[in-house]
Amino acid sequence: MESRVNYTAMGVFIVLFTVALVAFAFWLGKYNQDERLYSRYKVFITESVSGLAPEAAVKFHGVDVGKVESIRINPHNSEEVELTLKIKKETPIKTDSNALLKFYGITGLAFIEIAGGSRHAPLLSNGNGTIPTIPSSPSLITRLDESLSDVASKLSLTLDRADRLFSDKNVENVAQSLEHLRSLTAQIDGYQGEIKALLAQSSTLEHNASKSLQAMGDAAISVKTASGNFNTLVQTKIAKTLESLEATSKESHTLIKKLEANVDRGDYDIAPASSELTTLLEQTRSLTNEMEMTLRSLRESPSDLLFKKSTPKPGPGE
Repeated sequence: MESRVNYTAMGVFIVLFTVALVAFAFWLGKYNQDERLYSRYKVFITESVSGLAPEAAVKFHGVDVGKVESIRINPHNSEEVELTLKIKKETPIKTDSNALLKFYGITGLAFIEIAGGSRHAPLLSNGNGTIPTIPSSPSLITRLDESLSDVASKLSLTLDRADRLFSDKNVENVAQSLEHLRSLTAQIDGYQGEIKALLAQSSTLEHNASKSLQAMGDAAISVKTASGNFNTLVQTKIAKTLESLEATSKESHTLIKKLEANVDRGDYDIAPASSELTTLLEQTRSLTNEMEMTLRSLRESPSDLLFKKSTPKPGPGE
C-alpha cells in the first residue's frame, strides 16, 4: 500500500515538474522572441501618469508599435516617473523624436504617443549598452493647465489694476475734471458773441487781403505795360530821331569834304553846295526841335508817355 502511495506522489511530482519545465521553456522562448523583435526605451515624465498602466499601448504617429513594460518612480529623481517602453525594432525612433502622454477621449485611459523625428535625423540607439532615452513633451492637458494658470494670473493682475484705477480717489479726480470741463464749456458759451465778431473780422480781413492781392496783380500788369510803352517810345521816337541826326551829320560831313575838294581844285563855284548845306542845316534844326519836344514831354509828364496818355498841346509859338 505504501509502495502505491509513493509511486503516486512521484508521478504527480514528475507531471508538475514537466509542466513547469514546459512553461519555463515557453517563457524563455517568448523572451528570446521579444528580444529579437522588440527594443526597449526609457521615458522620464514630470507630470501625472494617472490612467496609464503597464501593457498600455505605445503608438507611433497613431500606429501601435509596442507597449508600456513598466512604470515606476525614478529612483534618482523623485519628481519624475520612469517608463520602460517595449517597441518593435523596425520602428524608426530618431534622436529628435519625443514621447507624450495622450488619452482615449473622455475614458481617462492613457497611452504613449511617439511624435516628431525628421527624415534625415539619425536613429536613436544604445551605443554603450544602456537603454536609450526618448525625451518627453508635456501633454495637451498639461499645456492647457499651464495656459489656464497663466490666463488666470493675468486676469487677476488685470482685475487688481482695474480695482486701483477705479479707486475712490481716482473717481473723485475724474469727477473734478468733468466739473472743470463743464465750467470751461460755460465760459466758452459766454464768449460766443466775441468769437463770432472775431470770425466776421477775419472774413473781412480775408476779403481785403484778396482785393489787395488783386490790386498788386493789376499794378504788376501796369508796370509791365509801362515798361513796354517806354521801350516802344525809345525804339520809335528817340531812336529814329537819333538815326536821322546821325544820317544828317554824315551827309554834312560828306558835303564839307566835297567843298574842300572843289576849293583845292580851284573851283570856287559853291552855290550848289551852299544850297545843299542850307537844306541839311534846316533838317538838323527840325530834328533837334523834335528831340527837344520829346525830351520836354518826358520831363513834364513822364506818366503820360509811359501809360500812353495824351501829350500836352504845344503853346503859342511852339
